[in-house]
Amino acid sequence: MIKVLIGIPVLNNIEITRACLQHLFKNTKTNRLNIDFSVLIIDNGSENNIEQVFKEEFKTEIFQMYFMRNQQNLGVAPAWNQILKFSPEKEKNTEFHYDYYVISNNDALFGVDWLQPLVEAMENDDKIGWVSTMENGSPVLNELIKAHALSKKYRLDPQKPYTAEIITRGLDSIYKKWGGHDAFCQFIKNKNLPLFIPYTKEGRSAVCFMVRPTMIEQIGFFDEDYAPIGIAEDLEYFLRIEQILIPAWLTREKYPAEAKWKCGFCGKSIVHHNWCSTHQGPNFDGKNWGKMREKNWKAKFGKSKKYYTSLLP
Repeated sequence: MIKVLIGIPVLNNIEITRACLQHLFKNTKTNRLNIDFSVLIIDNGSENNIEQVFKEEFKTEIFQMYFMRNQQNLGVAPAWNQILKFSPEKEKNTEFHYDYYVISNNDALFGVDWLQPLVEAMENDDKIGWVSTMENGSPVLNELIKAHALSKKYRLDPQKPYTAEIITRGLDSIYKKWGGHDAFCQFIKNKNLPLFIPYTKEGRSAVCFMVRPTMIEQIGFFDEDYAPIGIAEDLEYFLRIEQILIPAWLTREKYPAEAKWKCGFCGKSIVHHNWCSTHQGPNFDGKNWGKMREKNWKAKFGKSKKYYTSLLP
């Protein structure tokens, strides 16, 4: 039995989260592999209690669903670490409870049979530490780039009311030329892409990804400095994996060059990304938010994110 925890941090955006969970319920298959998966929702200081909103609506005997609530927004890195440190046991074991951990945005809509390929990639190569689903915009196939362009055209307007039903109907418009999102996912799967596709400098993703606990044990948890604004926590971790930015405590002896972890996309796992809807809302100031992230990044690492991105292989 392979134990997997799917963790989803949530900050408000109830309808986006509802659509996310609807697709999770619909499209998470375990028929080929002996997978025992659970779902953990991290309520990161939402105005409404997310557990009270969703507990009965998504009650199921198929898998276990857990909720954890933070009284205030701790930031993305602490929420990701809460997922990695979670145990359903009352007395927390110091070791990881699950074999693999999936961390997903709540603005991701899971495609047909998305989970099993991630597990298969991990099981096939024990040097893979991080593997991402492919979403619209991933630079792996032209069709994904085309879907990204259409996603921008049909993106949600945060100034207007919307529901999970409207969000899901939007998929029909975005993927109409392929016969819908389910058909699009199958179309991509039929491309016979490799199960694991190494990242390039142009394409890395933290929209929905799986990590291996032994990698976390070796090179550490996500960096929680400057929460809750965030300083591109995924980029810092990619740089750590690639041994470009090494924390003072992570010595070369502990993480030697020849032991570098692999990270990349899974060619058989597809989700739709709702184009940064996690942050959007009537009062969202994306320009100012981006400036704060860059300011915090420079304060910590001395140079711009663009400089460090240029160093990625």
